[in-house]
Amino acid sequence: MQFNTSTVDNTTPSTSKFPQGVFVDLVTVTSCNNAESKFNHCNLFIEAEPVKGYTKKFYLGGNHKEEQGKFVDWGTTKNGVKGGSWKVSHFIEKATGKNAKDIELNDDGTVAQSTLDAIIGSKLYILQYESTKRSRNTWFFFSSELDGRDKLLEQWKRSNVPADYKHKTGEFESQWNAGVTQVEKKDDLPF
Repeated sequence: MQFNTSTVDNTTPSTSKFPQGVFVDLVTVTSCNNAESKFNHCNLFIEAEPVKGYTKKFYLGGNHKEEQGKFVDWGTTKNGVKGGSWKVSHFIEKATGKNAKDIELNDDGTVAQSTLDAIIGSKLYILQYESTKRSRNTWFFFSSELDGRDKLLEQWKRSNVPADYKHKTGEFESQWNAGVTQVEKKDDLPF
């Protein structure tokens, strides 16, 4: 799928390759800590500095796959976990280059301090979108500095956009429906 044009204030045509209300920034992670959560086994609070602009602050969390009361894998819909922790592993993979199976966790399911320390100073691309719930939300997919901005943008274009994406209806929806059918999910995606 290709976005040829989008609009700014719904009247001015734009030839940007970015869908309306979608922003991709290269950031440097300045802080990454385990955060308390009543709902998730694993929850991170992350702060990152873009090249220009304001500090990005966001939470990532989810539940691990459990068997007989022990955590056995990152949670995904494929392994039966709703609200899975795959988002956390994906972020750590892109920030550190580690494979998901090599990421150290504490017995309580939180991320080990050595892994949190390895994330600090890493550079990666984040995608934020205008949301119906708040001004901007951070999407759950990331791209390493090496993979680049376009890889993350292409993933957005071939994925189902979040339910709270402000521009999901109107022009975006008509472009989406005009020539694109449901994209088959690939096996390498974590959901």
